[in-house]
Amino acid sequence: MVDVWLPYGGTEVCVRIPTENLQDIIDVRESRGVENPADEIRGAIKNPIDSERLADTVKIGDKVALALNIFDAAIAKLVVSLIIEEVAQSGLGSNDITVILAFDPFRSKRDYLTNQIKNEISSLGVSVVIHNPLGEGTYIGDTESGVKIYLNKAFAESRIKIVSSVIEPNPYAMYNWGGYEIALGLSGMKTIGEILAPNLNLNDLASSVHESLIGVSRKIEGIFSVSIIRNMRGEVIKAFAGDLEKSFYEGAKIIDTMYKTQVEKRADIIFISPGGSPLDANIFDSYGCLENALKILRGRGMITLVAECFEGYGNMEFYETISRFKNDLGSLEKSLKRRFSIGGFLAYRFLRALKRAEISMVSVIPDYYASEIPGLRMFRIANEALNYALKEYGRKAKVSVIPHGNHIIPVLKEAENNP
Repeated sequence: MVDVWLPYGGTEVCVRIPTENLQDIIDVRESRGVENPADEIRGAIKNPIDSERLADTVKIGDKVALALNIFDAAIAKLVVSLIIEEVAQSGLGSNDITVILAFDPFRSKRDYLTNQIKNEISSLGVSVVIHNPLGEGTYIGDTESGVKIYLNKAFAESRIKIVSSVIEPNPYAMYNWGGYEIALGLSGMKTIGEILAPNLNLNDLASSVHESLIGVSRKIEGIFSVSIIRNMRGEVIKAFAGDLEKSFYEGAKIIDTMYKTQVEKRADIIFISPGGSPLDANIFDSYGCLENALKILRGRGMITLVAECFEGYGNMEFYETISRFKNDLGSLEKSLKRRFSIGGFLAYRFLRALKRAEISMVSVIPDYYASEIPGLRMFRIANEALNYALKEYGRKAKVSVIPHGNHIIPVLKEAENNP
């Protein structure tokens, strides 16, 4: 037997897997954080990639828009203070900077987090606003694929545009980065819908969405990007600044060494955790890791989602959509084409996943919650879920375990690409 531990809320749960059944443990690789994050980020800002320094670009009288997609108050405040320091060399003060906190469509607690960060950053003397995707946006143009771009008005109308984000894997879009922040975090809901809705039925959702994000970001010129790379402990390990795309690609090289994983073979059974608290607070937040599991599952195998989900569904629209359309994906698809919503989009992907795989959960969710989701089987103990899976799929079934499912980028070997 092999004891494998998976994050679960603020603790871990153990799955005891027979040695002959355990195929692999697919996990992230850690890197050490830098001793001085401020020096690392400051150095990146002063040595931008394929871009002029901000201090050389900014002029007296300019208004600076700084968009943030950083859900860590300490790092967000550090970035803002370093931008203030940089533009001060050109005679601008903190009152010349508007900080825009970007919208993250796939994060359930964004309102609480953004208000917490807003209060922290406001102490620096900058104006802080929270982007509302339902508010008025400025039309920028169309991408080559026909996506109409409506961008945050304050950001679109500022001569100096800065975006700052943490680069990390994202199961819906491959990566969080500056382009994600612009296309999904600073856009209107119409733009978000035109990016996501065409991908409802794609197996490889993330790659297609990533291409759309690049298409949108290329339509906005003159952006200065500040990208932060962290390890799983939240420590800063590297920063890049300058040209939006080029600084992202430099960061992605490091991200890939930490989170991109070569998977030799598909598995019959997959045990996966989003990564524990706060990623598994509810089903809405936890679902994303299933997108990664589906990529490496053999046929209609079994995925067991190990997620505490003490908050239940986590998003009312997500819950109501599942309750209404649980057995009718066709009608849900038509409904989303008439009126797109994030909760509806994730409900569709979840219900679609339940048709592609047998899905169970190890969770504290009450049984009556789970009864709303067709085909979802609930367990309280991880080993009970494993015993059930081995009984259903045979004692020779191969098991893969993914402890940090939201942060891996699984790459299946070419020979195994077809289930």
